[in-house]
Amino acid sequence: MSAPLRKLTILPSREHYLLRIGDGAHFRSSSSRDVWGVHNKTAMKGVLNKVKKGDFLWFVLGGSKGKLLAVAEYVSHNERITGPLIALTATNEELGWTETPGDWDVEIHYKGLKWLDSQTILTEIKGGAAGRQYKGATTTPVDLRALSRTL
Repeated sequence: MSAPLRKLTILPSREHYLLRIGDGAHFRSSSSRDVWGVHNKTAMKGVLNKVKKGDFLWFVLGGSKGKLLAVAEYVSHNERITGPLIALTATNEELGWTETPGDWDVEIHYKGLKWLDSQTILTEIKGGAAGRQYKGATTTPVDLRALSRTL
């Protein structure tokens, strides 16, 4: 008698997104909470509408030829609610976002953060977009799909 057939589970492909994080100071401050804050502007709105649980988030330093600082797996995002009378999400001060002023209205939650700052991986992305979807060599000469398999 043969063994029963198992159902084959096909996992959807994981997408990759590059997020600019300025000089990285605020990112480092809130990394222990697995959270990053963004403005829900045009470029980020497109990313937030597409990103799915399990996708890769690549955190890129600004003004550095696109140096990769870290990578993590996307979990969720939510609107920040920070007062003035009551805060339902962490405040800028609680997250350590005190180096520069800003109005980050969305929290992006991630898990499995891997620091890449000991390596020099330059994405060479240009332009001021805070977030963008990786679309192969037209986005960056770095093969993020291949790189993700080595981490």
